[in-house]
Amino acid sequence: MSEKKPKPPKRLRRSVSIAELAERTIAPLVQKRGFANSELLMRWATIVGAPYDKGVVPDKLNWPRNIGDDPHAGAVLTVRVDPVHALAFTHETETIKASINRYFGFYLVDKVKPSRRPFVPQLEEAKKPTVRALSETEEQALAAQVEAIEDPELRESLLQLGRGMKGRG
Repeated sequence: MSEKKPKPPKRLRRSVSIAELAERTIAPLVQKRGFANSELLMRWATIVGAPYDKGVVPDKLNWPRNIGDDPHAGAVLTVRVDPVHALAFTHETETIKASINRYFGFYLVDKVKPSRRPFVPQLEEAKKPTVRALSETEEQALAAQVEAIEDPELRESLLQLGRGMKGRG
């Protein structure tokens, strides 16, 4: 029997941005989860806002199979919800659905429901750099650099910025 050879990647005759390459790379994975493109996933924080931008993650978009009389039937969006936000989320599903549909400009989502799959938190907290305390000589040198600034709020802000920059580990 003949084996199928993998198709070579399509070459483009122009320069391509990294964002476009990333979109092409993740497109099959996104489409497997029911999304036409990664727009909903990439813009989730903008669409839903706090506190659901970090406590709720879109998981799958299920489109209705038999649309019958309603050709404009929306999809069911399944989301993973942090247990901390679960109760508030159940009361806000209509608001979240409306904000998604408003963002896209058409009736995309008919229902938002929580997933049974566990929530995997964002790793942003782990990415924050650690800041060490400055030594007395470093603190004095920093204070000497900003002592000429007359505005006390600006001076204090610059001191905090300097502490953060010099104290990065």
